[in-house]
Amino acid sequence: MCNKGDWVREIRAGNTVQGFFRMERGRKDRSLRLTDVSGSIPILSNKVTSVSNLAGKVVWASGFAERCGFALTLQLIAAVPAICWTGNPFALTQHGLSEMEDIVALAEHVRRIEDKELKQLIDDIFSDAALLHAFLNAPASIKHHHAWPGGLVKHTREVMDMAVHISACLIQSERDLVMTACLLHDAGKAFEYQQGGRWLSPRGRLLGHEITLLELFSPVADCIWSHGNPKRMMLLHLLTAKPAPQWTGIRHPRTRLVSIVRFADRWSIDEDVQGHRSESQNSY
Repeated sequence: MCNKGDWVREIRAGNTVQGFFRMERGRKDRSLRLTDVSGSIPILSNKVTSVSNLAGKVVWASGFAERCGFALTLQLIAAVPAICWTGNPFALTQHGLSEMEDIVALAEHVRRIEDKELKQLIDDIFSDAALLHAFLNAPASIKHHHAWPGGLVKHTREVMDMAVHISACLIQSERDLVMTACLLHDAGKAFEYQQGGRWLSPRGRLLGHEITLLELFSPVADCIWSHGNPKRMMLLHLLTAKPAPQWTGIRHPRTRLVSIVRFADRWSIDEDVQGHRSESQNSY
């Protein structure tokens, strides 16, 4: 498991810096910068030319922070490409996305999960670059709630925010399960839509996001737990349990933890739907 190292927001003049970052080019001046979900810092070094081929990649970098006029810069000592990033999947998200505030919040929620196996599950699922990109850009629905590109991240952040408020009475192991379930509960929607959420993808029409989630979950979970592992079964219960006729094979909630996940999900949906309804009424 990789450690992040220093965060951009924590860098001060005089600091030595080392850790994992994403290397990007500035949008205006095309200068090279090291970025993470907390911010970015420009690189000033005679090594810039030699590492320019790393732009857009995750790198392990080291350097020395100093002032250049009023700006804080990094004198780069070394930078090498990271073959596989297996840390907090949202920590190195491309900086400057419109959903950045929500992504920062997701990164913080994931950081607070203490269970190593659940963290590994999250890291391994979202280490798929295609899934992470789709997750960050997908809507949460077509016409119902959070129905815009990036709406899925917003919805997931709201669900996790609410779960934090209503799970204070839980022990850490239970809270970790709840937060993991809240993060994953709609992850299958990353592949549910096409054309920016205008209509369902073939997968969305034939399978739906819940089956897609189980497809994403199973191969990763198989590398962590056996099928009969209690933690694995409880997490699956949190992700799938709901009131439904018994003949459907869907199981009713058997623990209060399911109620927390479902309440947080419903709260976020209702808040968005009511908010848009109010905006519509005020526009006349």
